[in-house]
Amino acid sequence: MSDPFDTHEDYLPVPPSAVDADPAQTIRELMFRVSKLEQDLAERDTAAQGDLAEVMVDLVSISDELNQIVQRWGIATNAQEAAMVRALVSLGRKIQQALAKQEVKQISVVGQPYNAQTSEITGTEVTTSVIPNTVLRESEPAYTWKGGLLRKAQVVVASRSEG
Repeated sequence: MSDPFDTHEDYLPVPPSAVDADPAQTIRELMFRVSKLEQDLAERDTAAQGDLAEVMVDLVSISDELNQIVQRWGIATNAQEAAMVRALVSLGRKIQQALAKQEVKQISVVGQPYNAQTSEITGTEVTTSVIPNTVLRESEPAYTWKGGLLRKAQVVVASRSEG
């Protein structure tokens, strides 16, 4: 066993390139490479968020379609129809659970003043019972998620006259 305080051991030779080395320059180069890698990672993350948003919009649309199908179906008249409706409801719930994991939430704009940031007007309806530009109904609801607004609501708003 060697003595750790023994100073009589041979020293390792210093390579000639070590004398000319510039540690500060080497650190700058490494920091630049790290910065570039972080930038690339941020760009990939942004692209992945965009791709995920597209998938969430598709799932929201499928979920809305399933809800409409079940609502239009009404009361099942036989066992086969009842089984079909139960299967559709089950599928809809699974999609809703997947959306909930991604923090997707439906927002209602009915009864509120029209807001161009959350809605798109698809039609108007003449009425004197509510203030003009109040949302009367949605043909498609709006959805938000952790990345902001996922989809704008498609709405019909009140107006005082045609057009």
